[in-house]
Amino acid sequence: MSAYYSGPIPAQDFMEEFLPANADVPEELLNSINFNTVITARTKREGQMYKPFINAVNKNGLMPGYILVDISNSGEDETGAKPDVGAFKGICGEWKREGVDRWVWDSAEIWIEFKFDLSHDAFIPTPTTDEEEAKTLDHDTEKALETQGQLALYATRQLARQHRTFAISILICGSHARFIRWDRSRAVVSERFNYVEEPRILAEFFWRYGQLTDVQRGFDPTARLATKEEADLLVEKIKEHANREGRKIPDIEKNTLSAHYQPHVITVAGATPSEKSLTREYVVQRPLHPPESPIGRSTRVYFAVDTVSQELVCLKDYWRPIDNNRPPESEIYKILRDAKVPHLPTVRHSGDVPLDSSGASFQETLSQEWLADYLARTGLMPDQPSSNGAEGEEPGSDDENVGVDGEAGEDEDMYGDVEEGDEVHDEDAQADEGGDDHGYEDGEGDTQDAVNGNLHEEVDVDNGREEAPAKLRLCLSANLRTYRHHRVVQDLLYPVSTAMNSRELVQAIKNTIECLKSAHEAGVMHRDVSSGNVMVAEDGTGILNDWDHALVIDENRQAASRRTGTWQFLSVALVSNPKKVHDILDDMESCYWVLLYQALHHFQSSAKTRKTLKMFDEVEEDITSGGGYASTGGEKKCAHLALFYHKLRFSSCRLDEVIRGISEHFSRYYKTGSPKSREFKHLRLQLLKKPGHTMLTIINLTLKKGGWSKNDALPDIFPRISAQDERKAVDTARRATEASSTLASAVGYSKEDGPQPRPLSVAGPSGVSGRITRSATKRSLDVEAADNVSESPMVTGDSARSKRRRVQAEASTQRSTRSQSNGGAGSSRKTRRR
Repeated sequence: MSAYYSGPIPAQDFMEEFLPANADVPEELLNSINFNTVITARTKREGQMYKPFINAVNKNGLMPGYILVDISNSGEDETGAKPDVGAFKGICGEWKREGVDRWVWDSAEIWIEFKFDLSHDAFIPTPTTDEEEAKTLDHDTEKALETQGQLALYATRQLARQHRTFAISILICGSHARFIRWDRSRAVVSERFNYVEEPRILAEFFWRYGQLTDVQRGFDPTARLATKEEADLLVEKIKEHANREGRKIPDIEKNTLSAHYQPHVITVAGATPSEKSLTREYVVQRPLHPPESPIGRSTRVYFAVDTVSQELVCLKDYWRPIDNNRPPESEIYKILRDAKVPHLPTVRHSGDVPLDSSGASFQETLSQEWLADYLARTGLMPDQPSSNGAEGEEPGSDDENVGVDGEAGEDEDMYGDVEEGDEVHDEDAQADEGGDDHGYEDGEGDTQDAVNGNLHEEVDVDNGREEAPAKLRLCLSANLRTYRHHRVVQDLLYPVSTAMNSRELVQAIKNTIECLKSAHEAGVMHRDVSSGNVMVAEDGTGILNDWDHALVIDENRQAASRRTGTWQFLSVALVSNPKKVHDILDDMESCYWVLLYQALHHFQSSAKTRKTLKMFDEVEEDITSGGGYASTGGEKKCAHLALFYHKLRFSSCRLDEVIRGISEHFSRYYKTGSPKSREFKHLRLQLLKKPGHTMLTIINLTLKKGGWSKNDALPDIFPRISAQDERKAVDTARRATEASSTLASAVGYSKEDGPQPRPLSVAGPSGVSGRITRSATKRSLDVEAADNVSESPMVTGDSARSKRRRVQAEASTQRSTRSQSNGGAGSSRKTRRR
């Protein structure tokens, strides 16, 4: 999560700011503590540090009611994550749960990651030289990057599994330690200090933490453990839905009733559509797609039971960015309802989450406030604009980041069509993802401030702004964005993949187009039409869900530097031009790509391999004129539109007719000529006057015809496969090929016998279209894949990391060349490392 670490700040300041002393400090106890046995001449490896460290805390009673536990030898129950030491509440440490042999994230208070020496420190030390002053807080050595990956992974897991507003962790590198506070805005990091020479600092940290209340330790006061009766009610309603006749949510038991998650009761206070206040309790267990980034929206979507009505509903829980240009989702729904926009989800009540029972304030991130206050005290201003400002944004670009193919990021189709991480927004770091694209929210995509933000800083000497001292400059690498906790409760919807036939699928797309058209007339644009957000009601009517990324159209609003969306369904115009402003025609085109994507997955066609699906995931990274990089695509989509007659046909003649007609429409649009040509501008102006008109005409005419099948929907023809399954398939194919070649050679295989057996077809690492997933292990995390703040879409895996480094290296070379040609140090603006 490059550019989202703030600091370093003195360790004592960290404690004063984030761990208030709730009692008199026991000076005698704290001064008696030492950690001399943690690192000695006999210490040869990291594992030998755990026990003496744990004993120094536990045996001296530094945290009454808590204990430290060595959890390094057993991966956590579901995720397999293995921090080295964990702090757990209780005299014996409630670090396991009945029926589960391993430790569980649910009860982990603090996790501590150990490294044997300082070379593994994820962050640079306090700057003392000019060379160090040129660096950002996060170190860029291989060992440091590996540590950063672990830290981001563990923070992600803890914040995803627990109902928290923030979390605190410790990094130990040899005889040095750092404190880290994580919330959805960023991570605040302390200076490293020698805890062997200054044991009092670490001792005081543990004592202070042990005195904190639940809220001061970061636990959400609106969430509590469910009683047995409440947990049983959830089980009953979930099983009842799973066993019902007719349309139902796929895998609802598997996705909700996980033994690895403890049932909780969440209190939601908000306003109803009639603007009446309503407070209800909902029983939840496992979110559909746990967030895959420690920062950003951190969206969690639950199937929940209303404890009053005992109805099964959907509860969406996420952190929304506070932005004057973008009203909360609850307000967007009010605008749309007042304008009588059709095909919207039925929202029961929604609102921001209060900080306490008084309701006077709301749960918000604090890291950005600390950073702003820190900069104000020093007389410095952040080089990057705040989230509600428009300064410094690139003209002609939209306001959020788009990403693709997060490792298991924050954005999956709510019911399995799109894997998390495909949708990456500027909030879902994502990486917030996610996504977040799971039907009721993002992907998370969560999407998604991403965990890798290659933000660029400059200090304008000509305007009298001196270059900031290095220690303070470290804090200036990203926007000061505030996130506020928000919840929405709505009636259940069903994924568009549950369409029973091709007619129902086309009808759902028609309803989506009608919704977009009406919303645009009401001054609202959705901006994230995807296979996860196009859903159906129980009767099959199409519903356009998830308006949390929507914008109220304002001619005076300046576009920001990043855009939102789900890469696989963005228009050709958007993916081919990173600077294009997102408009209603892009949303309309996204409807076509959702239709095509769903048709390929669930209806018989001439597409026999996954090759056809590559158009959705095509991503190329190019170096920009500014020395950065931007992701583009769209060539395969254009080729599909131009060669539709020859490349793809559907068995359903009516479905084929609709897709062919809309394909011809967009083919003409992109063939008209250069965007600067008179013909193109004229056509575009006509389409903007009646957005979606041609698409609706084609669909309506075809829906009136006969010949629609009642049961032509199929199980997913191209389901996603895991990396492990891919390896097995490749091995099987290799053995089959070798065996067939050997057999042909042995028996004299002839052409008359027909073609030799072909190896098994294996999918490549494509995004939503059956992506190969990669798991993050204890020792590494591909932070590029984690959820959402980079300026371009990303591809996961080692190849993606290598590619990004290569692009960055090339960009660095280009910048160096330009700098030399422009006079090097004589330039009036100094550009920091990206």
